[in-house]
Amino acid sequence: MYPSGLVGRSSPDPDGQSSVQHAPASWLGKIHPERVVVFKLDALLLTWAFIAGLTKDMYQSSTTQAYVSGMKESLSLYGNELVEFTMCFSIGYALFIVPAQIIQTRVRPSIFLPICEIIWGALTLATYKSTNANTVFALRFFLGVFESTSWPGLVSLIFNWYTPKELAKRLAIFGVSGVAGNMFLGILQVALYQNLSGVNGLEGWQWLFIVSGVITMVWGFIGFLLIPFALAVRKLRALLKSPLTYIFLAAYLQFAWSQRANSYFLLYLKGVKDESGKLLYSTYTVNLIPLGGYAISIVCNIGLNALSDWKGWRWQVSCGAAALQLVATSVLAGWPNSHATIMVFYFLTFATAAWGYALIAWLAEILRKEPEARSIIVAIAVTLVYVGHATIPLRAWQVSDSPRYPIGFPLAAAFSVGGILANLGMLFYVQKNPGILAWGLDWKARQDGAVEEASDLDKPNRGQGDGKEITNQTTKEL
Repeated sequence: MYPSGLVGRSSPDPDGQSSVQHAPASWLGKIHPERVVVFKLDALLLTWAFIAGLTKDMYQSSTTQAYVSGMKESLSLYGNELVEFTMCFSIGYALFIVPAQIIQTRVRPSIFLPICEIIWGALTLATYKSTNANTVFALRFFLGVFESTSWPGLVSLIFNWYTPKELAKRLAIFGVSGVAGNMFLGILQVALYQNLSGVNGLEGWQWLFIVSGVITMVWGFIGFLLIPFALAVRKLRALLKSPLTYIFLAAYLQFAWSQRANSYFLLYLKGVKDESGKLLYSTYTVNLIPLGGYAISIVCNIGLNALSDWKGWRWQVSCGAAALQLVATSVLAGWPNSHATIMVFYFLTFATAAWGYALIAWLAEILRKEPEARSIIVAIAVTLVYVGHATIPLRAWQVSDSPRYPIGFPLAAAFSVGGILANLGMLFYVQKNPGILAWGLDWKARQDGAVEEASDLDKPNRGQGDGKEITNQTTKEL
């Protein structure tokens, strides 16, 4: 079923074929119907997805922002609690992401996603009342549970509503919502720190959770009006048997785990000292500096993925960004004795997020005949990403290792190398198995069955001597 104003767009039916429903004629539709539909999708679905993603990543970063803006002292967080907060969130996320995607196939996303958004906002709001680390641990776990519905669920909707040539740019726009959230959060935290700290007996970091929670809840209610209804899906076939699944997972997981390299940039800035031993940056400045990195990320992510759509450069953009990440994290692994050099290469890590979204767009292009399969693959990938986020930082990104991270930066560089190799492996597999583009994951069985059926239909009307020629011709046409 299509929502009002969103009909007229091709979409997969239960058999994986294309079906079109036409909207009633209007003067706007007569101008350019397809562009009108795309505009409506961008204005409704993509806008809601962007701001929903913004609020999620705004909270993800708000814990670190709050940590360096007074939460550490207020809750006596003098151990490894910051990393353990991430661990609790990641456990909840990983445990519930696949069940959440299964529920979404049975409950309309236009209902399910906004409800989870509202609950998530309420849990964020409740964080301001935390009096100790244990309370934050519990809230972070349930925040992970309800956030597990958001990113893969919205990516699945984008997969189903946009054509392959429209995907990478839209995925990138949705993807940079996280970076935009970090930018907005930095500005918000500075404003709250200056203007609301102490108001009604609450500190600036507490106001951060209050404002984030209220914004998210309001946007959740708006989602009831904006999210298109769920599309029909068909049975999943051959997913776990296909090498493509595992090659994509290897490529995407290493991308995501490598991106942790700039997650603790704030901790570095907070600890930088001048020659006299005094802190170089105030709390105000610490919250402002990363805005430059987030701006770089937005421009590079959207720009490179727009180029990916325009030129069809999927693996090229992915490998290029991974190579830049390799250079940046390799330099940081050596930890040069220069604050300026460290800052430059920290900022370069922000320019590499296009890697992941070009890769996802490439997957959607390859599995254009498998809408359900590609959604499940993405859900599995995100599950494993958060398993890594729950475990890898405990050893690689310990607070006690800040700012040098002798394990973290070399590991991020290694993931970059592995990601490039997995991308090239994916390219090799698709070139060797081009039938997957036209037939899907079980392309051999489908193609053989279609050729055999076509051959059988021709036999009554053809001479026995030209049967081989007919079969060969049918194969070429298919």
